[in-house]
Amino acid sequence: MNGIGPQGSPEALAALERQLAADPADKVAMHNLGVQLRLMDRSAEALVLFDKVTALGLRAPETEVMRAHVLADLGRFDEAIRAYRRAVAKRPVTIEGHEALAGLLPQVGKRGEALQSYHEAMALIPESGTLWVSALAAAKGLGDHEQLLAWADAAEARFGNDTMVSNFAAQALSALGRDAEAYDRLDRALDFEPDFAPAHNTMAQLLIRLGEPAQAAAAAGEATRLAPDDQSGWALLGVALRLMNDEREHWLCNYEELVMPIEVPLDPGLAAGLAARHFAREHPADQTLRGGTQTRGNLFESADPEIQKLARDIQSAIEARLAALPHDPTHPFLARNTRAIEFAASWSVRLQNEGFHISHIHPKGWLSSALYVSLPDAVRRGEGQGELAFGVPDAALGLDLPPRRVVKPREGQLVVFPSYLWHGTTPFEDEAPRLTVAFDALPQGQG
Repeated sequence: MNGIGPQGSPEALAALERQLAADPADKVAMHNLGVQLRLMDRSAEALVLFDKVTALGLRAPETEVMRAHVLADLGRFDEAIRAYRRAVAKRPVTIEGHEALAGLLPQVGKRGEALQSYHEAMALIPESGTLWVSALAAAKGLGDHEQLLAWADAAEARFGNDTMVSNFAAQALSALGRDAEAYDRLDRALDFEPDFAPAHNTMAQLLIRLGEPAQAAAAAGEATRLAPDDQSGWALLGVALRLMNDEREHWLCNYEELVMPIEVPLDPGLAAGLAARHFAREHPADQTLRGGTQTRGNLFESADPEIQKLARDIQSAIEARLAALPHDPTHPFLARNTRAIEFAASWSVRLQNEGFHISHIHPKGWLSSALYVSLPDAVRRGEGQGELAFGVPDAALGLDLPPRRVVKPREGQLVVFPSYLWHGTTPFEDEAPRLTVAFDALPQGQG
């Protein structure tokens, strides 16, 4: 699968349509047909079916959640929120509903309510470990460090020592400026479970903050050994090597060769079509943009012919560029290059006046990107506004390092790079938005 186009199955759709034609009262077939229609980027048609099946009496939480998804797809956020809340009220362990609420509420100006459903559900079914894990991840994504620490402490009091929970606690403690406590707690957890790669990444972060780059490099190296495709360890290793003035940083990051600008043709109506997909009022709380919005779902799974053409053009341009790269079996990016990609995730970002991206990486990617679709005059002028900067680590690491490379955006330019490279953007001052498409790609056959 190349990751382009609607991911529903035409064969499954046809089979469900035949099943429903044979028995128009088959509520399960009606629900499943709605799911298929949504997968094929036909949410308006799916909503008709979910409304009908609900009226016929199928009010299972799964149906409420799917109906909420299509309402949100259509920008009907208030109705979607009510449907998600009904789903988790009916079955408090409906994890998909809780996660959807935690993600959507901040985008409509209700960040303070984002964890409310978790509080209510955990009071009703405190024995559900799955619910606790989801709640911890949601609190981390929202940056609610005090709640994350409180829930981590409560989880370990209830369920006993757990390295994953201790890792969450250490992340919260560090964010609250309590690095020594975080280190001690995580050190004990790693004694208990030394092969838990995420804890080695957190340890590397702590050691960087504590001024121990050599030890941080060792921790990051252990993380890459345990989970070589997770980009987090490589990103932290790059920082530690830089702090040590170790030449291996340049081998690993190689900003001049591995940050790759590519030209991609843009259709005249693309900018307007993308802008119409930006329904939300604010950015997702767990994403890196500030002062803008991000589209829902996987953009390249849209049935829109213009989006499909864009995805094909991007794939062709990238694969031609990848074919020119050298092979290095010891390098975490080059060793995985099959010269063909599949898209893992794709989206559009619309930054407003003074908007920017904080410096970040893409842990689940291999190749990440920014395609400039429409730029305000302040960015076009090339005076340092809205630029893409590489090599500035996450501010949470407490460092003050300048960028290793800066790319000045240009409409129709696609910039691709290894997902472990730290990247962010500078703010801009202009009333016109900065509109981009971005995606993560994996080597074909490794997705």
